[in-house]
This record gives sequence, C-alpha cells and structure tokens, in this order.
Amino acid sequence: MAKPVNAIVVHSPHSGRSALLSQALTHTQEAGVYISQVISIAELDGLPAQGASWRAKGIDIAIAAGGDGLVGGVVAHIAESGLPLGILPLGTANDIARSLNMPLDIAQAAQLFISGKELEIDIGAAQPAEQAPHLTNPSPEGPVLSHIPSQKHGYFVHALIAGLNVQFARLATNVVTRQRYGRFTYSLAALEVLRNHQSLDVEIHFTGLALPQTKQFSQQQGAAEPSTSMNQTTLRCRALQVTVINAPIFGGAWHLSIPGAQVNDRLLDVVVIEEVVTRKLSTKLAQFFDLQKQSIAPESYEGSSSFAHNPADLSRIPGIHHLQAQGITITTEADPQDVTLDGEVRGQTPMHVRLASERLRVMAPG
Repeated sequence: MAKPVNAIVVHSPHSGRSALLSQALTHTQEAGVYISQVISIAELDGLPAQGASWRAKGIDIAIAAGGDGLVGGVVAHIAESGLPLGILPLGTANDIARSLNMPLDIAQAAQLFISGKELEIDIGAAQPAEQAPHLTNPSPEGPVLSHIPSQKHGYFVHALIAGLNVQFARLATNVVTRQRYGRFTYSLAALEVLRNHQSLDVEIHFTGLALPQTKQFSQQQGAAEPSTSMNQTTLRCRALQVTVINAPIFGGAWHLSIPGAQVNDRLLDVVVIEEVVTRKLSTKLAQFFDLQKQSIAPESYEGSSSFAHNPADLSRIPGIHHLQAQGITITTEADPQDVTLDGEVRGQTPMHVRLASERLRVMAPG
C-alpha cells in the first residue's frame, strides 16, 4: 500500500481566486493527499525558514494555494530544504504555473500532487532581501520606509524587478485597492504607473555572462552547463525597469514568453528597458516578445546605450537589452531603492542576485 502524501497548504486571502480555496482543498483531498495543516502566508511573516521544520514533522509537500507572490513567499521558506513544492493556481496571472506548463483548472492541478513528475528548476537568490513583504512609501519619489540589513537574503522563482514594477506593486498589492476594484486592480495600477513613472540611473555588473554562439553549440552537444565568460561586464543607463527573470512566462493570459529563457538552464535572463523607449514602449515590447520582428540594423541604435553592441546582448531592439548571466549586481544613483521578488516588495538596492546553489523540486506535468 502506497504511503499517504502529507501536505501543508499555505494560502493568501488576497489572491485573485482565493474564493476557490475551499474547493481547491476538496480536490486536493480527493486526489489522495492528506492535508495536515492549512495556514495563511501572513502567519509565516517574520518567522525563520520553515522547510526543514516541516520535513521533520513528516510533511511531504508544501502546497502554495495562490498566485506568483504567494508561491514566492512559500519558496522563501522551503528553498534549499529539499521539500517539494505543489501549486494550486489561485492567483490572477499565475505566471509561475504557466511557465511550468501546469493546468489552471484546480482539479487537474491537484492531481499533480500524486501523479505528477518531480521537476527540478532553478531559483534565484537575492541579497539584501527578506521573506516577507515590507512597508513601502506610497509615493514613488519618497524614501524607502524600511531598511533591510545587508546580510539578509531571499529567494524568487519568477522574477526580481527594480523600477516600474515596484511602483505597480505599491498599488496592485494594496489590500484596500484590491477590495475596491477587484479584478480591475491590475489594469488601473498599470495605467497609474505609466502616467506617473520614475526612471532610475542604474549600473549593472554581470558575472558568468552567457555567450550566445557558444551556448547554442554546447546545447547541441548535450552539455549540462551553459558556456559563460568569466569576465565581469557593466551596463550603465537610465532605465524604466531592470528585470531578472527565472521563469519565462509573463502577462498571465497574454502568455508572453521571454525569448530563449528556460526554468532550468542555470542562467538568469536580465532584461533592461531604457527610458529612451518610453513613448514607444508597447511597440518595443511587442517586438521583443516576437523574435521574428527583431531584425533592426545596428545603425538604429543611435541614441541608445553603446552596450547594445555587446555580443552577449540577445536583443536587436534599440533601448531594450536582454542578457543571460549567472549573477548580477544592481546599483542606482539613489540607493536604497525597493525591489520586488515575485511581485512582492521584499528587497532593496544595491542588490546582488545569483542562482541558488540547490534547485527547487516542483510537482509538474509528466
């Protein structure tokens, strides 16, 4: 007789589909999972990482019942503990679940806890960062309200972002705003940020920068690790946003995919959007997500950073840089600046970002 699967379920009452939690728990139990505890993510805020403790108590899987921010919060507790992750996609965008090709139907998602395949994926580690979201200034021009000790570190599965997304998160994750506007919260927050955005003078140092041609050759030969340069390269520009990406899907139902990104390639994808493209932002981003349109001649880079000519830059679109590296350091002219990890404000610049030494185990489709 098979050993029963013992689970702890972590949820958020503010997830986009949180009303389906009871139904999701029923489907999970019907799939053959014994739920030993259901806990709100807020109850874990401020506690040390719980993964090892949960394993010692006989927990076989930690299930995140929510969206990307909730998944990131759970992973902050189980990263590098060996405890597998399960996902009940009850969020608004569910980009992590989409990146892992998971069904958004909760009954089908629950079946993966028993019949799915254990997939090992990369996760990012950032310093300074913390496990729980911290208080932010409602004004993008205002100073940070909480200073994170430099020795603290945190993890992310989907993306780490400095710039526009922080301003967006201030609005989109506000409980009062969510209660008032419901499913329109994200759209209203996006419009407000674009109307009142602030740019940043940034300096980014890359380590373990991937070389596209060599990387392609290595993959053809079946190499386990990408070929990277040991040199440290620097990009300086005035940016709308710096995004460090691990899971490649963005935009929820729009299902936008970062070209060439994978969840287990031992590389972080770094996308920098310069201020120069503000007026044509939507067009440039549409081009970026469609490789067939990236046929711009080098002469078109006039007025953009000269770093666009770096052979490691995968983008051929003026004002948008896309590089792959094993680690980066982000500084701004006005440190500290708040940074989001998986959509929640949990970090600050100057920030060092790297791949976690141990991959995360996730129950995913076979």
